[in-house]
Amino acid sequence: MTQRLERTLRRKRTRRIAFGAAACTAGLLALAAPQDAQAGVRGGPNGIEIEGAQDRRGIYLGPGVFFGFSAMKQTVVPDVGLNFSFGGGVSKRVLLGIDLSGAKYLGRSEGASSWVFGGDFEAQFFTWRGLYVRTGLGGQGLPAGDPDNTLTVGIGGDVGVGYEFWFNATAAASVGLTYDLRYVTGDRDLVPDPVRHSGMVGMRFTFY
Repeated sequence: MTQRLERTLRRKRTRRIAFGAAACTAGLLALAAPQDAQAGVRGGPNGIEIEGAQDRRGIYLGPGVFFGFSAMKQTVVPDVGLNFSFGGGVSKRVLLGIDLSGAKYLGRSEGASSWVFGGDFEAQFFTWRGLYVRTGLGGQGLPAGDPDNTLTVGIGGDVGVGYEFWFNATAAASVGLTYDLRYVTGDRDLVPDPVRHSGMVGMRFTFY
């Protein structure tokens, strides 16, 4: 009789210990789960924003599209173009790379051969979340602006600001404004106005 009672008491103690361990494990998992979820999703009064990993270190690349205007010889000409950028992330907030671009002047007086193409070395700095400042320095092949659309070289750079949104842990898109300034080389008879100003609105897709 005594042995049966002892066995019954041991079973009850074992069940209580197992139940307590299971409850503690469930509580720890419940506390850890929201922290993991908040790493990718931020909530607030304006709704939910998918932030992604926000880790820009390593290789990146992506295409883009832009449109705007170019000012030459007291004439403003609309243009539209495509670009492709690639490079590496020095840190989560600093990118260094190359941007290749090609654009088409849409002014009727510039004719069908008014293409602009070139490349810039660029640096991109993220100041707060997705807000960034981007600078570039390089050259372009562009028409001189004479009646024959003689091809010449423009040397200069650009500066822009914008905001980048994350789609998931490795893909993002950005929208920004860019000001571009080029000094056009060549004979002054062909290039009466050597300074060319451009303003652009663009969108890029970036894959990290």
